[in-house]
Amino acid sequence: MNQNEVVDLIASLRRLGGESESVEAKKALGGLPDSVRETLSAFSNTDGGIVLLGVDEDSGFSIVDLKSPTALQNELARMARDDMTPPLSFPVDVVEVEGKSVVVAEVPPAPNHQRPVYVTAKGVTTGSYLRSGDGDRRLSQDEIGLLYAAKTQPRFDLEPVPDSSLADLDHDSLSQTLQRVRDYVSSFRNLPEVEALHRLLILAENRADSPLTLAGLLVFGEYPQQFFPQLMVSVVASDGDFTQTRFGDNAAIRGAIPRLVDDALVIIRRNVRMAAVMTDRGRIDRPDFPLDAAREAIVNALLHRDYSPITRGTQVQVEITPTEISIRSPGGLYGISVDELGFTPITSSRNSALASLLPDAFLPASREVVAENRAAGIPAMMRLAREWGLPRPRFHDSPASFLVRMPRTPLLTPAVQVWIQSLGLNLTTPEQEMAVAMLRVEPVTSVDFRLQMGIDAHTASSTLHDLVTQGVAIPKVSRRGAQYVLASEFGKVEPVLTPQPARMSIDDVLQANGWITSSELSAATGLARPTVTLQLRQLLTDGKVEAEGRPRSPKRRYHWIG
Repeated sequence: MNQNEVVDLIASLRRLGGESESVEAKKALGGLPDSVRETLSAFSNTDGGIVLLGVDEDSGFSIVDLKSPTALQNELARMARDDMTPPLSFPVDVVEVEGKSVVVAEVPPAPNHQRPVYVTAKGVTTGSYLRSGDGDRRLSQDEIGLLYAAKTQPRFDLEPVPDSSLADLDHDSLSQTLQRVRDYVSSFRNLPEVEALHRLLILAENRADSPLTLAGLLVFGEYPQQFFPQLMVSVVASDGDFTQTRFGDNAAIRGAIPRLVDDALVIIRRNVRMAAVMTDRGRIDRPDFPLDAAREAIVNALLHRDYSPITRGTQVQVEITPTEISIRSPGGLYGISVDELGFTPITSSRNSALASLLPDAFLPASREVVAENRAAGIPAMMRLAREWGLPRPRFHDSPASFLVRMPRTPLLTPAVQVWIQSLGLNLTTPEQEMAVAMLRVEPVTSVDFRLQMGIDAHTASSTLHDLVTQGVAIPKVSRRGAQYVLASEFGKVEPVLTPQPARMSIDDVLQANGWITSSELSAATGLARPTVTLQLRQLLTDGKVEAEGRPRSPKRRYHWIG
């Protein structure tokens, strides 16, 4: 880092009044503290960070008078090389700040194949750390195991599932996929079914009594949770008031992956607000959130989650609040870093068998496949957010989980536009107006702005520089480069939320229609299919509904008899 960047960084620490997740300041008057080794491990195992020696946090980040900054510089480089496994190498500089010397080290994140980085003397089990908030915490045994598993291509989705067989598959769904494969791949056209299922990695062995692979069970199983009860999706919709939370939905969704995706989307659809939008075809009702973006996030979570024995007791979690939709999946990123998401078209997958099956598997009662497997999911989520005027998705990676947070509140609401006009700025481009709206929400980097707007680096940089010139933005330095914050003299406005419309009940829909399937009931009411199934079962028991068709078949129809 150059002198100006270090000065800006220390100034931002003073404004914040504390360290950040990516900065560690040490007074170091008595020499290099041993605790720096833990910080080197934590930064390497997370997203990297900056170590400052000669800066005293306790006295408001004042600069102390180091006796031998060059010796500290050399000792830090030696510590990184000799006290850490694997050895670390990064630039360590001495920079003059306020007439005194500060030792600055920029610690990069370690590649996946080198993690966990640990303090050699403590060993991997007690010497591996993770950055959390402004401190370092020891990695758990499970987290260490996940990091080791990510060093090579995992094969957990190819493992045979004991006691499983062809009888555990949904043959309607399977035949639809097999026909698609035979249509597109000539070598499958005359292949016996058992051999075809083995080649597709659905059967573990090429014989009729073979067990299923985990991937085959998860994609085409009638009920995979019979073997793995927690490989499901939990969906919680709350009012966002965590002091006294009221749940609109609290569902545990089960079934094969296509069903998990479909039912999770039904719940999300029910919990988003509908707004009137004028189009060239007139007024239409449109949800306040692009449901295709939610679908991409859910598919990614199920496709790329960790399926090792360590995490088979953990489900994918979806949380819906008035301000955002978040999706958390077990296991961190594989083969890519957070900074590369949206920029790098990497198609490597933790679960290669799942990645090969889902592009040929269909959503329930649909001709639409579950996934494309073209590394297009994240870019599609960003593009949809941009088209709908929403902040781009945020990604948080750790060894134990990967979190996607998708905001629901538009950046440029009418109230925000009025606020921007009241600032009296000379905003000459839409990009400048959007940048101010983004600064209202959180600090913004040039990379953030590029992803939000889909523009080139030069336009992003010059737009943010113009806002600095006008005094609305203040630059500071972070590990990711120049970061901009809203000047404190500019106020903020809060979003205005509108109430959700009422939905028809199952009884109402049944009475208003003739024969109808559970999927059609789910779409009409907005209720998840498992919820619809439970209510139908009770109505059948009460004698209010009659049914025709095979039980558990998606084609089974119901009719109200009162």
